[in-house]
Amino acid sequence: MLQILPSSISNLIAAGEVVGRPASVVKELLENAIDAGGKNISVIILDAGRTLIQVIDDGCGMTDEEAALCFERHSTSKIATAQDLERISTYGFRGEALASIAAVAEVTLKTRKQEEEIGTQVIISESGISSQEAVSTPVGSNFAIRNLFFNVPARRKFLKSDNAELRHIIAEFTRVAITRPGIAMRLTVNGKDIYSLRAVADAKHRIHDIFGREVINELVDVKTETSVVRITGYIGKPEDARKTLGNQFFFVNGRYFRSPYFHKAVCKPYDKLIPDGYTPTYFLFLETPFDKVDVNIHPAKTEVKFEDESMIFEILMACIREALGKNSFIPSIDFDTEGAVEIPSMSHKYDREGYIAPPKIDYDPLFNPFRESAFENAPKEPIIDRSEQYGILYEEQSAAVQNKILVIQKKYIVTPVKSGLLVINIRRANERILYERYLESVVEQQPITQQSLFPQTIKLSHEEYLIMIDSLSLTEKLGFDIRDFGNDSVIVYGLPDGFSADDEAVKIAVDALIASLKEDEYLSDNKPEIAANLAKSAAAGDKKALNQEEAQILVDQLFACRESSTAPDGRKCMSIITIEELEKRL
Repeated sequence: MLQILPSSISNLIAAGEVVGRPASVVKELLENAIDAGGKNISVIILDAGRTLIQVIDDGCGMTDEEAALCFERHSTSKIATAQDLERISTYGFRGEALASIAAVAEVTLKTRKQEEEIGTQVIISESGISSQEAVSTPVGSNFAIRNLFFNVPARRKFLKSDNAELRHIIAEFTRVAITRPGIAMRLTVNGKDIYSLRAVADAKHRIHDIFGREVINELVDVKTETSVVRITGYIGKPEDARKTLGNQFFFVNGRYFRSPYFHKAVCKPYDKLIPDGYTPTYFLFLETPFDKVDVNIHPAKTEVKFEDESMIFEILMACIREALGKNSFIPSIDFDTEGAVEIPSMSHKYDREGYIAPPKIDYDPLFNPFRESAFENAPKEPIIDRSEQYGILYEEQSAAVQNKILVIQKKYIVTPVKSGLLVINIRRANERILYERYLESVVEQQPITQQSLFPQTIKLSHEEYLIMIDSLSLTEKLGFDIRDFGNDSVIVYGLPDGFSADDEAVKIAVDALIASLKEDEYLSDNKPEIAANLAKSAAAGDKKALNQEEAQILVDQLFACRESSTAPDGRKCMSIITIEELEKRL
């Protein structure tokens, strides 16, 4: 039986499209404050927005009638005809935000126009005006949102921790703040100022005030202008690329938007310049005619559609490549793939823990294939031909000779064998060795922490700091000894055994840890995946050059592994360049 939903229910359904969490309210109210012409905007948060979200501006304010009308659905001053939808230049335009917020919270509005001597106060409860009266208030608007989702307990129940919700609020605040450097903005959380941003001349000064000098120092300018789009902004130097996502921003006509498609256009010119899994920093501002971009395809207005999308992709990619070229960032040779020789792949089985079980191989753990004396102590057992099943490697191990190891560019170990040259990828070998060590400690829940003689203090962004503080108990179980130092800083007292302890390596380890926590990679019960992530982070931070003795130890440890031929992610740890291949090249 068909029926018309009462407004009390339809309003809640509509509110769900706009108000997903406290950060959604902050975004909508901030955008309204900017559209109202505010030059000083304050955001006040209590209990991550559950108790209070207050946004105060010194904009144009509203009359008594407008103050009551603004909470009606689709009340807007920005759209009069269908053609206006093609020329949207403001943040808000649908008139849904305040009506949606009023449907799921208790709202108080105080507002006054410049020409009025006295303002008005409107109190909203359950989508209806419970009172409206004259009140003394400054010019502008003051919205106080209390008890968010008080009438939708299911929505309130599924909010995440205070730190997690606060991270989303900070993200929305910074996205708006970057685009409006000429507006002074303040964010106060539980009585403490998180950001107090002065009005500045340009976006670069605003980026400095939000992210600090360290981020500014890694940026280079980007600028191009075509008939289709004008692109300005900043991109990070390749050496400063990080695993942690967060400093990647696109804006079009002053509005933040997400675009995996354009993200590829930015990252492609960085091929060969940054390691796999790393992402450059970028702040890119696109300007295009308003009728060439549709911002009305998503309730939160974070997705947009360009008329000339593929052309803008090419222009953006060329623009990034030009900026990298001007600053002399020249691609290097990829030694991981250049002329690489394939090793036959092995079949894998999975046990109950998800661990990749290697084939059973009879071996003596005291046997070292790189020492001649090993043959004297080797067990006198029949020789089993495994070359057909596992490839030439098992046939060649016994042919390696001690003191004939060569380390090339900190990346490879090379040693002669009977059929040519055995080449070992140092980083992948490290990953395999550490993976098996970490898997055992994770399964047995007995992590080994390597304490540092000189604990290191690391300054984080406020978002990264909240992620880390929210996860200290988890990181301790993984072998990290990291403690809160306050003021968006942590102190690293120890790392899992196998991590390098030098300053740069510790920063890389913390960065990789935050990136994994952000993606919830350590929150699952997949123990092999956790061990693989730890191993990859540890190997990435170990960049020291190996001497011959250290290289020998690495080789010994690799061949003592249960699966020595591949890294945890399946990439090869070693390869053989045959005599025939050498003869072809020479």
